[in-house]
Amino acid sequence: MFGNPVRIELENFGVVLRPLKKSDMVLYVEYLQHLEVTMFTNMTFAPTLTKEEEWWEKVGNEPDTVIWGIVPDGSEVPVGVTGLHGVHPFWGCCTSGVIIGDRNWWGKGVAYRAHLARTWYAVNILNRATIQSQVRTSNTASLKALLKVGYRVSGKFDRNCYRMKLWMDTYTLSWVNPFRVGELYPEGVPDELVESLARAKEALEVADKVVKFI
Repeated sequence: MFGNPVRIELENFGVVLRPLKKSDMVLYVEYLQHLEVTMFTNMTFAPTLTKEEEWWEKVGNEPDTVIWGIVPDGSEVPVGVTGLHGVHPFWGCCTSGVIIGDRNWWGKGVAYRAHLARTWYAVNILNRATIQSQVRTSNTASLKALLKVGYRVSGKFDRNCYRMKLWMDTYTLSWVNPFRVGELYPEGVPDELVESLARAKEALEVADKVVKFI
C-alpha cells in the first residue's frame, strides 16, 4: 500500500512523503542504475523500467507494506523512497528502509526528515511498538540518521555483503516505542535501551510539532 501524504518541516527545510506514481518509476530506473546509489543495498543489477513498474504494482497491493516517495523542498519529483514492511497485524512490529536515489540530495538532512516522519506515522497511524532496520556498518551517514531518531544497534551480520573487492558487515537496528515500554518490558527496561529510548521520545515529541498530513 502507499502511505498518506505527510509533510515535515525543520529549520525552514521541508520534505513531503507522498504516494508513488507509476510514472515515477522512470526516475527510479535512472537512480538505481548507479552502483554508488545501490552500494549499501541488496541490489546487484540495474533495474529495467518493466521491473520497477512490476515492483510498483506489487507494493501497491501489499497489505503489510507502506511506501512513500520522498520529495524535498526545491524538487518537483521524488528523490528517493522510504517504507515500512512486514507490518504485522497483531504483534505491533515492522521493518523500515530508505534510499535517497538522487545523489544531489545526499548530506542535506532528507533521510533524517524521512525517518522522523515515517516513524511518527508508524506510531500514530499503524500503532507500532517496535521497528527493525538494517544498515551496512560502513554506511555511516545512514547509521547516523537512524540513531538520531532513536534506533539502536542491536546486532550484526558478519561479512554478509560483497562490493568492489570489499566484504561488509551489516548492523541490525531496533527502534522501541518509548511510550509503550511498560507494556513491552513489564520486568523493567534493559539498561542498554535507556539512551535510545530517550532519543526516540525526543524524536516523537519533535515530530508531533512538525509533521502534518497534507
